[in-house]
Amino acid sequence: MIWRASVPTSRRGAAMEGEYPHEPPSVHSAEGKRCRDPRVARLLSPHSKLCASSSVGGVTAARQADACPSQGSARGSCLQVWHGHLARVSWAGRPCHKSLPSQWRRVVACWLVVALSTLTACIRQDPLPADSGMRLVSTAPHLTECVCAIGAGHLLVGRTATCDYPPEVVSEIPITGDFAVPWLEPLLAVRPTHVLETVLSDPALRDRLTALNIPVVHVPCTRLDQIPDALRQLGVLCDRSTRANQLADDIQSGIERARQAASSYQARPRVLLLFAPDVSITAGPNAFVTTLLELAGGVSVGHDLEADYPRVSLEWIIAQDPDLLLCIFETTLPPLEVYARQTGWRSLRAVRSGRIYTVTDLNTVSRPGPRVLDGIAQIKVVLDQDAERFAKQSPTPDRP
Repeated sequence: MIWRASVPTSRRGAAMEGEYPHEPPSVHSAEGKRCRDPRVARLLSPHSKLCASSSVGGVTAARQADACPSQGSARGSCLQVWHGHLARVSWAGRPCHKSLPSQWRRVVACWLVVALSTLTACIRQDPLPADSGMRLVSTAPHLTECVCAIGAGHLLVGRTATCDYPPEVVSEIPITGDFAVPWLEPLLAVRPTHVLETVLSDPALRDRLTALNIPVVHVPCTRLDQIPDALRQLGVLCDRSTRANQLADDIQSGIERARQAASSYQARPRVLLLFAPDVSITAGPNAFVTTLLELAGGVSVGHDLEADYPRVSLEWIIAQDPDLLLCIFETTLPPLEVYARQTGWRSLRAVRSGRIYTVTDLNTVSRPGPRVLDGIAQIKVVLDQDAERFAKQSPTPDRP
């Protein structure tokens, strides 16, 4: 689209250039009298086609006049923008090769400075790291922990707002999104070479990143048995296979030891896992924390549920009547006070006897990452402490 701004001027008009008088001086003669030449009057009319766009080269449609007005008639010019350039055009529509007034030259110079500054700011980029061309963006906290655990934390240039471990590393990494929700503009600003994901909230985002030549690396890591393979995959990607393989082997060995120990338990407490203080959300049989609970020596009362994290009714909870409650959420109150104040919960044996607990670090039991063995150990500490407190009571036998 061609935009033309016309600023009429006269050789000796009463108005100065750049001002807008009540009656344009362009319709007056050089002596200040009204021009009676019909051709000039028509050309200088506000409804004339002098400033209308033409389909060929931006030439104005002022060809009604064969030549510029004579020396004795009104002569002048107007300023127009011709395909982005200011030019002085005669009243007959023909370009005049006269220099621009100093005022307009300053305006043009300012426009050029602003345009060049904007262009320079848009293309300015920080230099890439000298030691490696890989620049990773993580879209999940457990992936960030995995990358840091294999010694590749320096390759991370973007993370989620919920990534908080290890703190000494993530505090220096820019935030480029939420969990499974990368923000496109901040992500592109850090110029990643790869984006790591386990699951994306919007699958179409993968196609958008691929179209921008940014590979999206899928790292399956939502189950306990997927953690070692995820570490090995990231080790190959980041050229840290030696450390990644060693860490994966250690975790796999620890899981096997915990599984063998759990199989020897004679009595296992039935545990209700809760993820919110005001909404009854528990864990199904395939949930990550359920697997940790079983390796620590407990049994989830939600083993018959289909969903991983279903919402259940208070009536269902009362019917299950678990031995203890394990809270996987943050609260400013002691866990016992949270449920002792709520209607209906006092009917549970676990609430009446005060068998409501939480763990020291909630992230270790909710993130399928390199600290999984710590998560198992924390749940086991809770179960052992509960067993010591109520050693005189007969443990509840396993229920199929």
